[in-house]
Amino acid sequence: MSFIESGIKGVDALLGGGIPKGRTILVSGSCGTGKSTFAAHFVSQGFASGESSVYVTFEEGKNKLIEDLKTLGIDFEIMEKAGKLKLIGGPIGNVRFFKDKTKANARDIAGEIKEVVLESNAKRIVIDSLNLFLMLFDTDSERRQAMAELTSALEKLNCTTVMTCEVKEGKRDISWYGFEEFVVDGVICLYRMPFENMFERAVAIIKMRGRKHSPNVVAMQIRDDGLHVFPTKAPFHEILG
Repeated sequence: MSFIESGIKGVDALLGGGIPKGRTILVSGSCGTGKSTFAAHFVSQGFASGESSVYVTFEEGKNKLIEDLKTLGIDFEIMEKAGKLKLIGGPIGNVRFFKDKTKANARDIAGEIKEVVLESNAKRIVIDSLNLFLMLFDTDSERRQAMAELTSALEKLNCTTVMTCEVKEGKRDISWYGFEEFVVDGVICLYRMPFENMFERAVAIIKMRGRKHSPNVVAMQIRDDGLHVFPTKAPFHEILG
């Protein structure tokens, strides 16, 4: 099985080389654990490798996302100007308004994303976040159908997809609605855990179909230049360098 680099060397080491190519990966965690930063690294690595990406955001507007990522040294504006990145979506309220106004269903929204991916010849896709996308639908049955429509459409594109997913603070859940992790090929969990008078960050590979991976929970930091993962260090140890 071939794989691609995540853009975060420590994560690739946990995965034995990288993310399986063409698969759909869920990156879950509570608020502030670095999910969008992880996704941005994934896109940035694609740019460095000469690949195009599509980033679908349901949380914040394009300009705000670009500004926030610049503080980590990730410049989506340069990628856009180079024709290697297409940003679509916006705050959940705007997307909900569009869905209600046009009576769009999950297949319609998945079709719109698919069209953009084909036009840009993208090899990497980000859905940020999956639970906000699923909030567009009113019942669990509709949400399950929506996710099935979305993942089916993306799988046919032969792209590698990262979907971020919020989880409730203080819970042991690895997804918001409790079924998302069973549909995707892999799950990477990001943690923010209290330790003495501060919070420590950690990451673990929960599952990755078709690839042997580390079973360990390891230390992670968010620095000025983004995520740093330490595959040989357990959380709650001082990290130097």
